[in-house]
Amino acid sequence: MKMPTIEDALEISGIEVLHPGGYELSRRIGEIADIKGKKVLDVACGRGAFACYYARNFSTEIIGIDINPEMVKASVDRAKKDGVENLTEFRVADALSLPFPDNSFDAVIDECAVGLTSDPQKCLDEMVRVAKPGGDIVIHESIWLKHFPEDAKKEISVRMGTVPYALDEWVTMMEKAGASDIWTEDWSSIDRSLVKIREDRVLTRLEDMYSFKEKYFIIFPKILFKYGIKGIVYLNESNKMLMPLYYNGTLGYYLIKGKKM
Repeated sequence: MKMPTIEDALEISGIEVLHPGGYELSRRIGEIADIKGKKVLDVACGRGAFACYYARNFSTEIIGIDINPEMVKASVDRAKKDGVENLTEFRVADALSLPFPDNSFDAVIDECAVGLTSDPQKCLDEMVRVAKPGGDIVIHESIWLKHFPEDAKKEISVRMGTVPYALDEWVTMMEKAGASDIWTEDWSSIDRSLVKIREDRVLTRLEDMYSFKEKYFIIFPKILFKYGIKGIVYLNESNKMLMPLYYNGTLGYYLIKGKKM
């Protein structure tokens, strides 16, 4: 039986958890890609928090796509709640086969989800394809900052539910997809990035991502129902393996931007 990844737990919980860097990182993207008043695609938009943020703060005309219909519904509901229905549109679609013509968007953004796909290179290829010439392609992803054995990398990737790469590997994939002028920014600092992943509060430790109530009365019962006690044990093991890698600087986080040639 398949065991739950950390990403599975995030999705099953139904609790809004932001990407590393939170809204501060999204604001940075809006600034460096100069998206004010432009047409933007948000690939793998999740529950729509960041698409709505861009519409609300940058007057961006934004289309969000996600492969999960429940996420798309949540995004539509979020847009109504935030009063940005007129600037947002959400569709069910696959990041590996974007349903848009070539050269459609001023900027294409994927926040923390390229590594979730079965083919990150294909995802980046599609993002560049639908961007207009001179348009920005922006991602941010987990990065291996230190040497780590290949078999251990694979296990961590499986447990996370996403695949980190070394920074030069991400840059090479962006270039192969057709992006140039690659620019990167380090968001690996725990204080700058990972403790800002809750919309409702600022964390002091990664271990506090979920409250006691959320962990034991929402997440664990759902994991138990779907995966059994082995699923809970496996998820706890995964968190114990992953947390030290961020604290000791083995895993980090980077913002990466390129332009379509």
